Parts: sequence; C-alpha cells; structure tokens
Amino acid sequence: MRFVASATLKRSDLFGLFERIERLEAGIHPFSEIILTPLPGLAERPTVNFVREHFVGHSRIWFDSGGYFVQQGEITYEDLYRRLKVWYDQNRWADVYVLPDYVPSSDLSAQEVEDRVHATIAVTRLFSADIAPDIRQQAIPVVQGHTREQIRTCVEAYLDMGYRTVGFGSFDTTGAGKDINMLTYRALRNLEFLQDLAARFGFQTHAFGIGTPALIPTLHQLEVASFDSSCWIRTAGYGNVLLPFLGRRNVSHGMLREIGGVAYSAEEFAQLKELTGHTCPFCESFEHLQRDRLDQALHNLIVIRDTVDALNRGMELLSVSIQEIIRRSRYARMRTGIR
Repeated sequence: MRFVASATLKRSDLFGLFERIERLEAGIHPFSEIILTPLPGLAERPTVNFVREHFVGHSRIWFDSGGYFVQQGEITYEDLYRRLKVWYDQNRWADVYVLPDYVPSSDLSAQEVEDRVHATIAVTRLFSADIAPDIRQQAIPVVQGHTREQIRTCVEAYLDMGYRTVGFGSFDTTGAGKDINMLTYRALRNLEFLQDLAARFGFQTHAFGIGTPALIPTLHQLEVASFDSSCWIRTAGYGNVLLPFLGRRNVSHGMLREIGGVAYSAEEFAQLKELTGHTCPFCESFEHLQRDRLDQALHNLIVIRDTVDALNRGMELLSVSIQEIIRRSRYARMRTGIR
C-alpha cells in the first residue's frame, strides 16, 4: 500500500516545509508521492513554478479533479470540466490524472445520489473521450455511490472504458461544509464490496481523502493499493499531532477546535513514542514541537509514512502492543460487526 500526501497548500507553507527539510541535511524526503488540486490550488504562476521546481523529478505527482471545490460552491461543475481539460492538456508533468466526479454528500436524497452517480459516469465517459491518449492512460475515474448496485454500476462502466485502476470517493461526510470524510458502516460495506470486485476482476483501488490515520490498518487489510490524506497538515493547524496506530492528540495546549484533541504531556508523549517505536527529527524536542505548526505537520507526515511502511513489512512483525491497539480500534470493531 502507498501513501499519497495531499500537498495543495499555500506557497508560504510549502516554502516553510522545504526550508525545514533542507535545513536538516538528513536526506529526508517525505513527499515521495503527492496529490495536488490544480483548480484553484495552482491558479498562481509563482506557486506552479515552486511546485514544479520542488516536486517534478522527485515525487510521483497526482492531479486531483477538484470535485471538493464544486461541493463547496467555489466553482461550478461546468466550469471545472472546461478548465480542468485545459489544465490537463497544458500541464503534462503529472503521473496520475484524476477524472472529474460529482460527489454525493451524505445529506442528499436517494434520488439525488442516484442522479450524481450517473452524472459521474457520463462525465467520465465524455472527459475520457476529450483528453489526449497519453493522459487517458494515466487517468483514474472515481467510484461514487451509497449502495452496492451504484458501486457495481460505476465499476462496470469504468472497466468497459478500459480503466484498470479506480478511486473510491463515497465516504460519508461531516462538518459544516460537508468537507470531512468519515468511515461509516455504509461506507465500509461499500469499500469492502469494491475490494471484492477488484479481486474478482483484477483492478486496483485508491481511497480518496482519508481523514484519520487510525483507518490505515483497515485499508491495508482490505488490500487497498493506495490512499491520500491531508490530515497530516490539517490536524497540525489545531496543534494536534499523530503517533503510529494512534489517534490525534494536542500538544499546543491551546483552545481545542477538533473533537478528540486531548492534550499530551511531555512524559506521556515520550512514553507513547517508545511504545510505537517512532523517532523523527521534528519531535526530538517536545517543547519545540509544541510551538511550531510546520514541525508538527512534518512529524505527522513522517508518522503516516512510517505507519504504512510498518504494515507493508507485515502485520506479524508488529509488536504485540501495536497488534492489540489495531485489534481494539473502532474500525476493526466495525469490520467484526459487519461480518
């Protein structure tokens, strides 16, 4: 399984992250695979130049379609389609191009969800016909739907179009802007069903927008090929940090704005680092970690990467304590309840 880091950030944040990495001179490159949202994330030429200079030739680059921004009302679907086609055609420096989709949020009626599923398939077919053959070979369509039949309909259509990798985008959503993905029983059942289809028909899957690293062991057990996440930078914005196989906890001791942001003490953080076997240059000093948001973000990024690496080496090689943490996790219990 591979981790694709969301890197649609302000240029000042990107500059700060790379400044810290280069200052270490330790050969650390946590951005081996990234996903960028060109519209509107790469609307300014200086940002595009910075991204190309620091990522092209060093990272495997995904272009996301930006369906999230349609959902937020920042761009119309029609405008996204038109501008995305031009962007993809003029910027051939990505390795993966995500095709446009019409996200069905959790608060829609059954008929509205059905309409968006069929709209996603229709637009995928049109966009595939419009883009250049070399881009099409690197493209990934997105599976949407709230029922197994809708998942199957997407898969059958995409396989018929010749695609052998598909993305799963139908997590349920929460938050004021319906902008936070969460794994409910329904979404987990649908993801399991998609993985059953993948095993049967021989295609690979990618999970879009994973909101918590606690879900990573479940994705690995389901044999999802890759996933992307912005939680490494997003949760740092609230002073929260991650540790392998554990949830987020707060280190800034400021006002908490995320649920679950219980504060770490320096002693507890050190104990849990030892339990999980985590070390990185960005958390050597707990006091400094408390004060620096970008160090928190880089620490989180390395935690997710190391979690994936540990799972890829084999669950049986994990310590007994870590295996027990995974077994008792909410997502493991959800899977047990489903079967």
